[in-house]
Amino acid sequence: MNYAAYVNTVSQQLAGLGFAPAPVPADLEPRLSLAVSRKEPWGLLLLALPSGLNLEAQEEREALVRDCAAWVRDRRGEESWQLILLFPFDRPVTEEEAAAVASLREQDPEGRWGVLPWSADLDVGLLDQHKGFPPVDPEIARILTEVPEPPAAPAAQWARGQGPVQVRRWIAPHDFPATRVILALTSAYYLWTVLQGGGLPALVDGPDAQALVLWGANFSVLTLLERTQQWRLLSHLFLHGNAMHLAFNMWALWQVGRYIEAAYGSGRMLFIYMVAGVAGGAASAALRPSWVLSVGASGAILGLMGALVYFATTVRHRRVDWYGILMPVAINLLFGLVYARVDNYAHFGGFLGGLAAAFVAGVPGERGGWRRIAMPAVLVLALLLVAGVIPLRHISLLFP
Repeated sequence: MNYAAYVNTVSQQLAGLGFAPAPVPADLEPRLSLAVSRKEPWGLLLLALPSGLNLEAQEEREALVRDCAAWVRDRRGEESWQLILLFPFDRPVTEEEAAAVASLREQDPEGRWGVLPWSADLDVGLLDQHKGFPPVDPEIARILTEVPEPPAAPAAQWARGQGPVQVRRWIAPHDFPATRVILALTSAYYLWTVLQGGGLPALVDGPDAQALVLWGANFSVLTLLERTQQWRLLSHLFLHGNAMHLAFNMWALWQVGRYIEAAYGSGRMLFIYMVAGVAGGAASAALRPSWVLSVGASGAILGLMGALVYFATTVRHRRVDWYGILMPVAINLLFGLVYARVDNYAHFGGFLGGLAAAFVAGVPGERGGWRRIAMPAVLVLALLLVAGVIPLRHISLLFP
């Protein structure tokens, strides 16, 4: 990434919002590439960028925050000064790294001055920022996460809209590992069930019902009545009825999963996918007729869609481009309305489960406090349900 071009673009756009260059002490000048300020009703809002990308040494970040704190504390006079110091990265920012940056915050207890360190993953346009005072215009957050495109992009580069993910290169093997693992495991499991239930001639038509039940279909008679078989709430996500069923769901997973993995991270994406899938399976087992088989990843994929809805309504400075992901989801829902064999209970249960899981996991900027305990607690509950420790039949009694 061309950091100088990024700083120049940010400077120009902030100037359009009324920001002007701020006088910086001599000792800070070589360490800050940008420092601008704007008068607010409560005082002076300052924005600053360090002299380079990927400032990884915590000691160096601490020293910069400490010296910036001395600047705003000693120069403010009687006016309130609040400085947002953004640490930009052109690579994924881990949760631990974002927390380490946020922990450097220095602020006067009476609110007369403060230095608020933010971290930004410029590769996907996500910003970890504080909540509360000082209030920050969402347009500022948008400007800080937009990276200027090169004048003439090579043919091998392509863009996928203006959503939370902007892909600027051919997808490398290390990109979206969770989505790739789910896709690979699901495809491999389909091949295994085909070989066990009909052999290669059944590659297109799919395994027979006996093979589906044997290898983990969500079959209410077994899932509800046999606590030892509640593992079907998870295994049915990797089973598919035929090649078209598999291909369509894997297309939808690839479209939606990449957005969610970039926005939430690989670990949280897996958490959301599993919780949504188990929730969809539980809804299906509790509400569908007892002798109906349910297989497929669509409930978990609808859960990822629920997570994207939560992201779009929470991270207001990022506009989600729904164009590339609405089609597979809309087709999935349309099939559910037209064909009685489609498991709509799993769809809606998965969507609500994904929405709830995303709320528990949190978007960037929401990953502290009670969520540090709630996320592993929800994961443990889901695993206990899958293991049969929590009987599913008790849940089904809520839906006579």
